[in-house]
Amino acid sequence: MLIDRYIARAQLNAFVIVFVSLAGLTFVVDAFTNMEEFLAHSASGGGLWKVLGTYYGYRLISFFDATSPVISLASAMFALSWLERHNELTALLAAGITRWRIARSAVVFAALVAGVAAVNREAVLPRIRGAFSRNAQDLRGDKAQPFEARYDHATDILFRGRSVQVGLQRIEGPSLLLPQALGDLGSQIDAEEARWLPADDDHPAGYLLSGVREPEGIDLLPAVDIDGRRLVETRSGAPWLEPGQCFVASDVTFEQLIGSANWSQYSSTPELAAAIANPSLGVGPEIALRVHARVVAPFLDMTLAMLGIPLVLGPNRRGIFVAVGLCVAMTVLFFLVSLGSHAAAAAAVVSPSTGAFLPLLVLAPLAAWRAQPMWQ
Repeated sequence: MLIDRYIARAQLNAFVIVFVSLAGLTFVVDAFTNMEEFLAHSASGGGLWKVLGTYYGYRLISFFDATSPVISLASAMFALSWLERHNELTALLAAGITRWRIARSAVVFAALVAGVAAVNREAVLPRIRGAFSRNAQDLRGDKAQPFEARYDHATDILFRGRSVQVGLQRIEGPSLLLPQALGDLGSQIDAEEARWLPADDDHPAGYLLSGVREPEGIDLLPAVDIDGRRLVETRSGAPWLEPGQCFVASDVTFEQLIGSANWSQYSSTPELAAAIANPSLGVGPEIALRVHARVVAPFLDMTLAMLGIPLVLGPNRRGIFVAVGLCVAMTVLFFLVSLGSHAAAAAAVVSPSTGAFLPLLVLAPLAAWRAQPMWQ
């Protein structure tokens, strides 16, 4: 137990130092690059330090998600190399302590980090993903951004618009191209703006269009139902609507409509599974790939650790710099295999499940082979 506490403490210190150093370097460079935007927003945002703390506080959580496997491996390499440098590893081996017994605490630490990262992906990031939709140039979320037309595949309505404001969940100049089933309203609905509204007692989820210009006299037109579902609501049947407004029901959320990568990258696995089952989205293979990759991720994190630890604890004694160099090469190989498999799945060369599990099928046997000398 004393050995475990000693190595775990060294590894925890190394993890904190490396994480803070990398995050600090990244955020300091980014902050100085965008300092004008932060200063301009500081007056309405409660001061410069509050703006910086809020902006980079959220991104610190995302940074942990992106870098935890590599930093976990780096901290293990540092803690075990520290034993080697001070000849403590030689003393432990001479005392009859096996290499696996020495590596056990580093492996347990890597497993804990992988578990925390998994909880972070499933429980924390989905709650704060809205903060990642605004960059330093759009801290208020009211900057107009281009909007790419997108279908609601369940209703065949094509959502078009002049621009979007992400923070306000607002589409400027929406122009909805309607299918023939909605011919009573004409070929399209043009309005001044559209806003996403979640479902409540008055209406399902969808978009509230204000300042409707076409079709003319929208307030007097009847609501439109398709297959028993109220698709377009007008003021004639919904008193809660203001003059010149109509409501279009849609199961495509605002994040999904504007094609934001945040909703898929930072959604939980159940949310991704629900998106795949949502007929309105018509999602591609990349979403199914992400679901399978979430399942594989903790095992891949452990595989990366098991690829690097034997470089220090193996029977072949290497210098610290040689071990670090081999570890970097092993990490590059790890990410090349992972990214290559994911790219093949996204391009429909292989199935999403194959693309997600292929890195584990390739790298896990390699990690077991590399770790074998530690059990001897």
